[in-house]
Amino acid sequence: MTTLVRARPADPPAAPAGGSTSRPTRAFRPEIQALRALAVALVVLYHFWPGRLPGGYVGVDVFFVISGFLITGHLLREAESTGRIRLARFWARRARRLLPAAYVVLGATLVATVLVAPQSLWQQWFRETLGAGLYVENWVLARDSVDYLAAEGDPSPVQHFWSLSTEEQFYLVWPLLVVLGAVVAARRGAGTRRTTTLLLATATLASFLYSLWLTSTSPAPAYFATTTRAWQFGAGALLALWLARPARRPAADGPRSVLSWTGLAVLAGCALAYDDATPFPGTAALVPVLGTVAVIAAGAPTGRLAPTALYTWRPVQQTGEISYALYLWHWPAIVLAPFVLGHEAGLLERVVLLVGVVLLAALTKRWVEDPARFSQRWGLHRTRRTLVATAAATAALSLVAGSGFAVTTHHANEQQQLAARLVADPPECFGAEAMDPDDACDNPALDDVVVPAPEAVSQDKAGPEKCFVGIEDSDLVDCSWGPVDDPDVPHVALVGDSHARALMPAFHELVQQGRISLTVQFKSSCPWTDGRVDASGDRARTCEEWKDELEPWLEKEAPKTDVVVTTGYLKYLSGDDEQQAEDLADAWRPVAEKGVPIVALSDNPRHDEEPSLCLDRTRSTSPDQCGVSTTQAFPDDQVYEQAAQEVPEASYVDLTDLYCRDGECPAVIGGVNVYRDKHHLTSTYTRTMTPYIVDGLRDAGVPV
Repeated sequence: MTTLVRARPADPPAAPAGGSTSRPTRAFRPEIQALRALAVALVVLYHFWPGRLPGGYVGVDVFFVISGFLITGHLLREAESTGRIRLARFWARRARRLLPAAYVVLGATLVATVLVAPQSLWQQWFRETLGAGLYVENWVLARDSVDYLAAEGDPSPVQHFWSLSTEEQFYLVWPLLVVLGAVVAARRGAGTRRTTTLLLATATLASFLYSLWLTSTSPAPAYFATTTRAWQFGAGALLALWLARPARRPAADGPRSVLSWTGLAVLAGCALAYDDATPFPGTAALVPVLGTVAVIAAGAPTGRLAPTALYTWRPVQQTGEISYALYLWHWPAIVLAPFVLGHEAGLLERVVLLVGVVLLAALTKRWVEDPARFSQRWGLHRTRRTLVATAAATAALSLVAGSGFAVTTHHANEQQQLAARLVADPPECFGAEAMDPDDACDNPALDDVVVPAPEAVSQDKAGPEKCFVGIEDSDLVDCSWGPVDDPDVPHVALVGDSHARALMPAFHELVQQGRISLTVQFKSSCPWTDGRVDASGDRARTCEEWKDELEPWLEKEAPKTDVVVTTGYLKYLSGDDEQQAEDLADAWRPVAEKGVPIVALSDNPRHDEEPSLCLDRTRSTSPDQCGVSTTQAFPDDQVYEQAAQEVPEASYVDLTDLYCRDGECPAVIGGVNVYRDKHHLTSTYTRTMTPYIVDGLRDAGVPV
């Protein structure tokens, strides 16, 4: 499934919401409508066929500039002609323009979620729909983007509302800046336009500088934050102010044609040259912003070589007219289609889906957008009634989505409590006991049991969160449990990435039993190796910084550490098998040479599809359903074993028999749901592995 998140993959949609709020007039600008058409085409094609147009996400920048240009021009004209800005009226017009179609799509998405989506996705989708309805989805995604486990999840059908949320926040705050400029100008006896320009330019520059800084330090949240995107609206706003200068002389058609074609070429070049690895927004976003500014500044020049004939071409104008509705519908269609079809959409199916989305967008504009904007019925054109209706619709949508989220969260909590009770007093053959290498067993009473249930498994993760260094961070976080300074209690240091973190519940069980004390050092996407991890951008940079701090910390802690236990996701080890093993061994040697033994645990299986989605779909717990073959689960050699052979003080513990048998790795073992996603173990299953991890540690010479 195509994702939207760029760290991962979720990636940028657009917000084609910057249109005027009244019927076309003589001031209608065909180049802006054409820009809308281009921008929505870039975004839609990028999402339908991401490999063909890797930088299509720049369409969002085009829409942001358009919104800044149109809204600022409108506000200033109102301020100069009437001496005031009626904020309530402005916000009511925005609501009539944007909310009816948006809420129709969100309502349809809620219905579709219940009808076709697996229950394992409901909690996330209800939560994001609530965020979308309140127009804070960008901040929801910004928060999730720095949570490794959240960022690994499947995209919701409302993720694209992040850009709409950004626009709505712009519509809320930007008019206040314009009003502030007018107030300051009146008090100082200065010109309104000059004062407003200075104020907006300052805000734009501040946002741009902040965008540069946050993109370089925390690119994942920077992508979604309103504060890092405000300068793009500001660029359009400053253009509106510049073009409205009374003494400005219009440029000749020839230079304007060149400028317009250049802007279009820049946008096309960005769509083809940029990809998910491009740091964004930052300086990279400056290019499509300037390209959009160029097209708007050039206007609609005349002449044989001018692009105006293209701008006014009816299909282009029609696409611009339905751009908002097209944007609203296209992403839910992409996300929901596989659940309806039962498989990923192929080429022909995507073409049919695209045609259907275009038709649906045209119907939405005709029967939802236009009546809401222009109809005189029920007095909704009046400001007060519009705002009351908006509040009522928002409350109703929030109530439905919020109730769904609350119910699914309550169910997930109940499942966690059930899992805890079963782990504390397990039935025969519960969890890993069913895979006991020396005495495998089967309990028919567990044949129809799946704990946690597929719809609640996403919450069954190891904690606490404060002990896990996220994607964006690199500082060590020292978390310890038990009598660390008691020489009679073995002290264990558990080190590694999220796969090591997934095993922590088993070690925490040993702490509670008084058998060990424990200190952990976890970093997302960062196994304990001397080589560079196979990751890009911020993941690789922060991992190297974290490892630079980890080595001296381990050497410092060596005198009171009885054993260092480590494992990691094989995907993030770079180089061939021999190089990976050598890099692991090189990282371990400095600690081992201080007399601290190293115990390397085998990595857990990984799946192509989230097992819980399969379980939710099939409603089967049979071992031959939703599992994966060992050849698929372990495409890489177990390099941890080879690395342990190269370090005399290191041992290797193979836990594969607890996951797989007879060439298959089931999704459910002894009534326990093994995987919370494609490659992370559930906390419940990890706890059932505790006695077998103890056996492995004892075999390695650790007195547990």
